[in-house]
Amino acid sequence: MRKLYSRQLVEARHEMLSIYESLDLLLHDGVRAFVEGDRRLASKTKKKTLQIDARCANLEAVCYNLIATQAPVASDFRLLQTIIYTDFCLQRMCDKVRRVARAAKLKAKGDIELPSELVELVNQEASSVYQVMGTVASTLVTNDLSLLRTLNDQEESTHGIYEEFFRAFNRSTGVELTDDKAYDDYRRVVMVSRYLDRCAQYAIDAATRIMFLLTGQRWNTVDIAGFDADELEALRVPSGEGVILKPEVDAAFVARIPLDEVTPALRTLIENPVDEDDEDDEDEDLL
Repeated sequence: MRKLYSRQLVEARHEMLSIYESLDLLLHDGVRAFVEGDRRLASKTKKKTLQIDARCANLEAVCYNLIATQAPVASDFRLLQTIIYTDFCLQRMCDKVRRVARAAKLKAKGDIELPSELVELVNQEASSVYQVMGTVASTLVTNDLSLLRTLNDQEESTHGIYEEFFRAFNRSTGVELTDDKAYDDYRRVVMVSRYLDRCAQYAIDAATRIMFLLTGQRWNTVDIAGFDADELEALRVPSGEGVILKPEVDAAFVARIPLDEVTPALRTLIENPVDEDDEDDEDEDLL
């Protein structure tokens, strides 16, 4: 019975990683649709976010069911709390990805032209957000606490581009539109920079939950900025039997994220996949 429970914990974690991977790819599609004015890709991306919403709702239900039926304690409970909190962040990210897709659709449908400087800044900001999301994926898979310090710097860089976007927007010449609806559409198009900034923040919020899972401490990236690698490692606490963290297996669930956006450690795991069934066989041989 406990073996089934452990398996369910692993499957819930893997679903969390798989949803994260899907959102990362959808954000790429949404931004590409926005920059290129691809209305069809924007519509397709928007529809896919609804599927992600359903997966997030199901994952949340699974976790609460495990809490209700298995009465987990210690690290098992921390794992379920981590998955639930990450799932909450994923739902909020999904909403922002959908808004990016909607902005792309409005831009194409309304033939809204933004100054080239603003479009370029959206591209720059998106590239920075992709790096953040790649680092977050690496953190979630490899459980490397030192990456949380890297995220603090990446967050500042991304937010800096977001601020530059609106400074550039304020410098640009005002537009003349036909009615209030047109102005609403234009405002939503301009807000794509804000949506990107929030995607980065929600991803980082999810990554910091690893700190709670591995150490029991609820610290954020700012709190641990002054810690060195050894100090962070010393904070780890033992895991229970249900918390099975196997980066070499988990990497398969984020393998579609562009390799130039993840850390070298995760890239190596993705490029050298391990079959999960083989891992299970080895574990049984040791019993």
